[in-house]
Amino acid sequence: MLTALLTRVGRQLTTGRLVRLTGLTTADVGKQAARFAKAGVLSRRTDLDACPAKDYFRLPKGSVTKARTQLQLVDDEVLRELAEERGLDVDTAFGQFPERQPYATALGKALRTVREDLGWSLKDVEKLVPVSTATMSNFETGGRLPTLITLAELARAYGADVVELIVHAACHSQPDKKVQRLRIADPTFRAVLTHLYAAHDQRERARLRVTQPQGVTTQAS
Repeated sequence: MLTALLTRVGRQLTTGRLVRLTGLTTADVGKQAARFAKAGVLSRRTDLDACPAKDYFRLPKGSVTKARTQLQLVDDEVLRELAEERGLDVDTAFGQFPERQPYATALGKALRTVREDLGWSLKDVEKLVPVSTATMSNFETGGRLPTLITLAELARAYGADVVELIVHAACHSQPDKKVQRLRIADPTFRAVLTHLYAAHDQRERARLRVTQPQGVTTQAS
């Protein structure tokens, strides 16, 4: 439901406007708005001289990441049925993002963007961080994930926030079902777990390629 808010960050929306944007009933919108207000994602306007507080909601820019995290946590079957009954696209209604790229790919793109914004080559990075150009190239293409320590060192060299890098990558990649099952609301912890699970999966796939007899394939869990 809050997809409408995410696409209109900073704008106040009335309940009536949300009803029209989402295709839900007033009661449905009220329940969802109350859920996100309670979670501290969505705030109500309290300047009663300007508008009735109960009818106006606001999504501050600083709450966008938290809102996206909350949306990814929603899996209530009743709400899913409501979306389907009203002919809404379930993925859109539940805040699923269009990006279906792996986490490693999203993180690699983020690392490459930061480096290129600085005007640095891979050789420049090698002078500051003990990582070879070949390894850095692997990081940036998603072929290999850096450890969290290496990622922190890269972020420090770039003058970037390592937390922002992993949260951005987690929000712009396919949600990890193992992380979703844990139902952790904190976006930073979720992003760290996403990174660790992705690194584990990469190692497991590499191990299987080495140990499996030629011509036999097994899908890693």
